[in-house]
Amino acid sequence: MTTFELIRNSSLPLHMQLLDELRHKVVTGVLKPHERLPGEWELASELNISRATVQKAWHAAEEENLLYRIPGKGTFVAEPRPQVSERNTIAMIVPDFRGTFAVQLLSGVERILRRNGFTVHLSATEYRVDEENRLLQQMLDDGVRGCILWAMNAPHSDRLLKTVGQEMPIVLIDRPVKGIKLPCVTSNNYMGGRLAVEHLIEMGHENIVFLGRPNLELWTVQERHRAYQDVLRESGLPVHPPVLIGDEHELSSYDAYVNADETVLAPLINVLRSPKRPTAIFAVNDWMAMRVFRAAHMANVRIPDEVSLVGFDNLDVSEYMVPPLTTVAQNTDLLGSEAARRLLTLMEGDQPEETITMVPPHLTIRQSVKNLKNAT
Repeated sequence: MTTFELIRNSSLPLHMQLLDELRHKVVTGVLKPHERLPGEWELASELNISRATVQKAWHAAEEENLLYRIPGKGTFVAEPRPQVSERNTIAMIVPDFRGTFAVQLLSGVERILRRNGFTVHLSATEYRVDEENRLLQQMLDDGVRGCILWAMNAPHSDRLLKTVGQEMPIVLIDRPVKGIKLPCVTSNNYMGGRLAVEHLIEMGHENIVFLGRPNLELWTVQERHRAYQDVLRESGLPVHPPVLIGDEHELSSYDAYVNADETVLAPLINVLRSPKRPTAIFAVNDWMAMRVFRAAHMANVRIPDEVSLVGFDNLDVSEYMVPPLTTVAQNTDLLGSEAARRLLTLMEGDQPEETITMVPPHLTIRQSVKNLKNAT
């Protein structure tokens, strides 16, 4: 019997995971045309999900012509669709589904494309450039109409993106790719970095450090770090070397956090235990801010009483931290919808120029920053 696998800690809804599993097994030939699928109750019991979840996935699959039903006999895999039908399909490729960021992007993308008669096919690279290459080639071979890609941080020489981008409309989301001229929709990361550091200065902080991973060449990180440096220099305050923890390999943010032990956190713990400890930290993203909470606990340092903290992204979990995290919020729904609109213009004949569309972020103020001006 064919087994479907669902990821419980993913932010991608279970019915969408089940639909994607079915789609993948049909496309790869694991499931053959007219093969009978398990019954709804049987599948719900096997996967420990509700029957309503199975029904929701199967209803969407019927709309994609992936399956058909015969009353009294069961549900079966449909015949492959003619290649021309793929012309109404858009690919969206992201690193993973574990965080809320990718799901929120999908919401904006799917809403605009659905209104224009397109179906979105979602895939994940699992932070591997070889999988990104495979998926791009597969989408090209399948004849999809266009692609929205959250690209891996990898050398130009390692990828097929430039070649595929000449044959299929592609819009990058979140980050541009050095050496490859494709339109990109991203947050204004420099503006967001300025908002974070300016807020800390307004609250009386003068000794501020930047916390990140050893991948400062990543465009989004570069912009946030550049903003940190510029604001401090303009204010006549000291610019410290960045505090870097982890390795250069780009990981799932979820994995990067849960796998961080005291050895990984050691450079940060040392900073927090130093007699010259900074009064504030600007973390490159909210997942890294979580590491500050963890390291602060190990170093017996209180947030915000002894060190203040600002993150970036405004993940759902940030408002539930103790204390709730002040962070720069990205407008993920607008990022997704703008990327979809840009792709539509490419498919209508616009030239794929290297243009960057920047969506402004905003600062969400909570309780992780102490006001030193009011301190007694």
